[in-house]
Amino acid sequence: MTFYRHFVEKKDFNIIVATNSPNVEKFHLPYQPIRFDLPKWWRRLSNTRLHPWIAGFQSLHGEWLLPKHVMDAASQFQPDVVFTMAGSWDWTALAARKVAKKLGVPLVASFNDWYDYPWFRGHPSQRQAIENRFKRFYREADLALCTSEGMREELGPHPNAHVWYPSGAAMPDTPLQKICFDQSITQSYTVLFGGSLGEWHGPMLEELVNVCKSQNLPIRFRFFGSLATWSPAFDKMVRESGIYGGHIPFEQLANEAATADVLLLLMGFDPSVAHIQRTSFKTKFLDYLTFRRPILVWGPEYCSAIRTAREFDSAECVTEPAADQCVKALWNLIGRKEKKEQLIQNAEAMYHDRFHPDKIHQKILDEIFALSCR
Repeated sequence: MTFYRHFVEKKDFNIIVATNSPNVEKFHLPYQPIRFDLPKWWRRLSNTRLHPWIAGFQSLHGEWLLPKHVMDAASQFQPDVVFTMAGSWDWTALAARKVAKKLGVPLVASFNDWYDYPWFRGHPSQRQAIENRFKRFYREADLALCTSEGMREELGPHPNAHVWYPSGAAMPDTPLQKICFDQSITQSYTVLFGGSLGEWHGPMLEELVNVCKSQNLPIRFRFFGSLATWSPAFDKMVRESGIYGGHIPFEQLANEAATADVLLLLMGFDPSVAHIQRTSFKTKFLDYLTFRRPILVWGPEYCSAIRTAREFDSAECVTEPAADQCVKALWNLIGRKEKKEQLIQNAEAMYHDRFHPDKIHQKILDEIFALSCR
């Protein structure tokens, strides 16, 4: 979505888009993408027990799989630069590098996720080689755009690497009004989560609800999103009780958030996802800023969301993995009117200081213009 906001909704670039994404037509795009895929015989090999090795080869030598019609279209278009998404890692990044090299134009690579997110596709014996190829691709890019400070730190030195945050929603133009938080202890407070319910999110939300129920706290949860990974029993309960509202449009989510007492942002604690937490930056955090409600981030100290929240004091931070500690902090925050008001003010300051969509867009304009003028 962030690339759509920069390259399509804004009118500063003339683009052609080549993609291997299936069913891209369902998005009703205002342009006609150039579709490509792996050769049929290669796909047949991928459906055999050789699949891990095939996937690994793609991650190491994907430039050999570039279809001729994509190269022909790029040559006819004569771009000033070639832009690709390098993380999470996919063979198409290597194909994009081949296009840039053949046309003699700079390569711009955006590193949004670590190479093995959301899963590693190659054979385990290839892991180190693929990680090395990912890092070398970073060094080869003429302009490397890192989604967070953590990503740039992990990838290392580069003569033209910059932190380029994802672009969230725009904040309403209306001035921030002082929000009255009802302090009545008899009411039910609403805590909202909106976004992907996959991976660590589902189990963490399940733990929170169960702890709150065991303590009989008057907290009403509302969850919106898809791909939930919580248990079947919990899924049945949240659907029947109205806690889970399914996947809804962004505008509807904003309306739901307007009545919430706290917005939740969850980052995984498991060591297996530590690299992801250090290097990624959740667009959800930026969208939350525009809702003008208090935010609570539950995640490890090293994750990008906690680092940024602490810098601006824009969210309550819980860095203990135990759900009861998060519930305790959540309940304490609900009861602190002044703290909630201060968090909202600080979140708006954070938005205007570094995360306004216009500032993020100007960054990509300036860097690509500087690159194309070399």
